[in-house]
Amino acid sequence: MLNFLEKHLNENIILEAVFKGDNLPEYTVEKNFYITEFLNNKKAVIYLGEKDKFKKESLNSLIDVLISLSRTYELNLSSFLVNDITATFFVNKLVEKYEFKNAKLYNVKTDKKEEENNLFVVYNNLKELDSEIKKVKVLADAVNFARNLQVTPPNVCNSEWLAEEVKKEVGKDSNLKVNVLTKKEIEKLNMGLLLSVNKGSMYEPRLVSIEYIGNPNSKEKTVFVGKGITFDSGGYNIKTGRYMVGMKFDMSGAAIVASALKAISQLNPKANVGAVLAITDNRVNGDANLPDAVWKSMNGKTVEINNTDAEGRLVLADGMTYAIRNLNATRVITVATLTGAILVALGQTYTGAFSTSDNLWKEIEVAAKETDELVWRLPLHDDFAKFIKKSVVADLKNTDFTGNGGSISAAMFLKEFAENAEFAHLDIAGTAEISDKPMGVMVKTLVQLALNKK
Repeated sequence: MLNFLEKHLNENIILEAVFKGDNLPEYTVEKNFYITEFLNNKKAVIYLGEKDKFKKESLNSLIDVLISLSRTYELNLSSFLVNDITATFFVNKLVEKYEFKNAKLYNVKTDKKEEENNLFVVYNNLKELDSEIKKVKVLADAVNFARNLQVTPPNVCNSEWLAEEVKKEVGKDSNLKVNVLTKKEIEKLNMGLLLSVNKGSMYEPRLVSIEYIGNPNSKEKTVFVGKGITFDSGGYNIKTGRYMVGMKFDMSGAAIVASALKAISQLNPKANVGAVLAITDNRVNGDANLPDAVWKSMNGKTVEINNTDAEGRLVLADGMTYAIRNLNATRVITVATLTGAILVALGQTYTGAFSTSDNLWKEIEVAAKETDELVWRLPLHDDFAKFIKKSVVADLKNTDFTGNGGSISAAMFLKEFAENAEFAHLDIAGTAEISDKPMGVMVKTLVQLALNKK
């Protein structure tokens, strides 16, 4: 447990920061992040090297140590506040990392072990930190909601289950309007692309919309559209071997945008924000989507399928149209584990970003920096749309077979459905999960984007 106190309990070992050149207690081990205990005094010190080099960038490594302590300590927060490290910043990073590490995510192991150690953080003016602690806990809760959905296995997390879980959680909030569309309602809207992906499934598709109105006097509205493929087999262009493992994470975009709205509603920014979750799985049966098939989207454009494994852009396209025409979005931001090509470009370090608007990109970049999430902008250029516009029988093909700039051509496909709205796309295929661990990436950035609206 992580606890905050204004005075020491004096029941546990008090832990303080020390630096090179300080009047160090005898026998202090001068090794970075090493804790030397003096049990006769119920005190301990953690060595942090040269004081003038210990800055915000150093904090991540320190906090990794603090949230993994093997015994209960009372942390003297003031001793860590040097250079540009404020109490607010320190607590933000500590709570965020602690909540991430200790999240109760889906797990059916029979030999789970619970650690019982506590960390008491002692600071003489907790009122100063109160609002920051509340904010970071709201964000951490939202991130962990997304992570729990991400990691839930696909035999549990099917499209119908996912829609109900989102409705059950975000529907608690009176600040949010939640609507879940069934297959019949999706058919009435002529969402041919979403329905085409769903053809191979034993579960119905779902389209979930969530709305938050924080500025009723403004017509500006940002809507996040999340890819919700609860499992991606690739369809008839089936994935092989290990490439199908981990495809439960293909619904990460939907989980993330729902979680962002969950936090936004509690933090009450003066902004109008929505989310659209386009949900189905991509399986194979006798009636599944076929290469060479042609389908009409909700906005009327027709698409020739040349790769059934490029299904994410199809469900997003119909989701974008719904966001623009039914939720009156003036800005659309898609969030999706969209392309393997983004891993080639940016690895698992950066989320790839695309935008038709320099202003919208700048706002995303600022929000990402404020929340310590790494985003890198890639270009949108007509050269990357030439192939997808060369269908003999339809307006578009869903995949560029040249093999060049796959992430860009996917973003250019989505751009075709942006209509008059400002458009941005976040490709999280490399950052949504790392080594089978769900990351809940970009939740904080999307929330901060809304909070930055004045």
